Amino acid sequence: MALVMTRPTKDPKSGIWEVRKGVPKALRAIIGVRELKRSLGTKDDAEARRRGPAVIAEFEARIAAAWAQHRGAAASLSPQEVAAIVGEWYRVEGAKIDAAPGDPDVRDVEQDIVVNDRVDPIEGDVTATDDDQATADAVLALRGIAADETTRRLTATAIAGARIDLAVRAVRRAGGRWAPDPAEAEFPALVSREPTAKAEPLRSAALLAAWATETRPAPSTLKKYRATFRQIERVLGFDDVRRITVADVVRFKEARLAEGKDVGTVADDVLSAGAVFRWAVRNGKVSDNPCAQMAPKVNRRGPAPRAPYDDEEAARILTAARQESGALRWLPWLLCFTGARIGELAELRRCAVQRERDVPFLDIRPTETRAGKNATMQRMVPLHPALISEGFLDYVAGLPANPDGPLFPDLAPDPRGSRVAPAQGRIGRWMRRSVGITDKRKAPAHSWRHRMEDELRKVRAPAEVQDAITGRYNPRNAGAGYGLGFRGMPDEVLKDLRRIPSPLEQRAAQGPEDA
Repeated sequence: MALVMTRPTKDPKSGIWEVRKGVPKALRAIIGVRELKRSLGTKDDAEARRRGPAVIAEFEARIAAAWAQHRGAAASLSPQEVAAIVGEWYRVEGAKIDAAPGDPDVRDVEQDIVVNDRVDPIEGDVTATDDDQATADAVLALRGIAADETTRRLTATAIAGARIDLAVRAVRRAGGRWAPDPAEAEFPALVSREPTAKAEPLRSAALLAAWATETRPAPSTLKKYRATFRQIERVLGFDDVRRITVADVVRFKEARLAEGKDVGTVADDVLSAGAVFRWAVRNGKVSDNPCAQMAPKVNRRGPAPRAPYDDEEAARILTAARQESGALRWLPWLLCFTGARIGELAELRRCAVQRERDVPFLDIRPTETRAGKNATMQRMVPLHPALISEGFLDYVAGLPANPDGPLFPDLAPDPRGSRVAPAQGRIGRWMRRSVGITDKRKAPAHSWRHRMEDELRKVRAPAEVQDAITGRYNPRNAGAGYGLGFRGMPDEVLKDLRRIPSPLEQRAAQGPEDA
């Protein structure tokens, strides 16, 4: 029988590249489908060539595991065994976070993305993403386990839950909280099991050759990366990239620095190895990147933590916005009184301004150009009385009648059709240059979000109302997914939102000498 090579193909109707692989008849009952199929999400040929190999490798691994199961050789792991294996992976990922906690604001946003991508907004169930499944397959393969379909799905779901716990850990570490991670303690000890297939060592030369074949680096880059891996082999004393752990990377850094190497040189080595490891993870060669966020900081000054605008700054910004038009006129006011992300506001259409029970509100939901984290970002945010008094509804009424037209037509979309980056750039330049807010702790748009969180705390708004306004999803119990929820009750949310005073009113109350 001739060997048929799996390659990405282009859908004749949409023009989007996809990977399709027929499932042998003998394996259809095991895998559950006649054909494995996945869109690569791009019409670009080069991008399809980059994304395709990882999907093809995953499909091949599923076929191989199914054949093993068909022969009676596939492993069927118990939930405890799966938890133990995922626990080993969790400890490695947790060590990476502890070594480089990162910026609190960034970690907070990352937590939103991780949770909302995996938690069902209605039932609260955790569902694995394609990335979780790919990681699960790589983790099992690293241990030489040809798992059956049930075990694969069980492992992917466990990975998804672990990623949520890791996101929580990252936020806590970035905020300076170092108490033991309770999620890590819940994983059982690893149970010894004979692998169904022995994982062969992966030599650095072989990995670099595979990486270079696809990425086509400059000769000087390949030479540099080869030198990096030679140093890693020399320091660690072995040449098997699958064995390299975070602890090994730490040992490598310490040894190189002890040899008198410059911090920048060592950082460059770790970053170079990390670039190859990232490719290896995407292509199923290894289960994780031990170099991720492990490069030593060079002349580290670090960004200042994000801070909310104070009352004086908020009033100054809103006053300055009155002299502008279009996006610059209204985005600062919307950011102030909704706590929304600028990307959510920039992509709004005219029809997003609606009314229910005589309460005007913004219907914030995912769009094609800004898919959002998932459906949980959708919410109905009532308009604060200050926005209505300021004339925002009159602005909306003056827009072209097309309901699908942009709420801010003066924001020209970028080549990808998105208005997010143009909005961020315009607000940032205006805030720094025209308004004069130059404090690096104050993010031109995101500091409004921090301010809203504090303002909601001051009026003692319930936590669920806070989440309904800011678009977070923090299920607190099984009942969180029941009912309509505050994010669908703008009239109820307004009762708390209207209690937040306008910064301009606060400044006026202080008297002219303070204004």
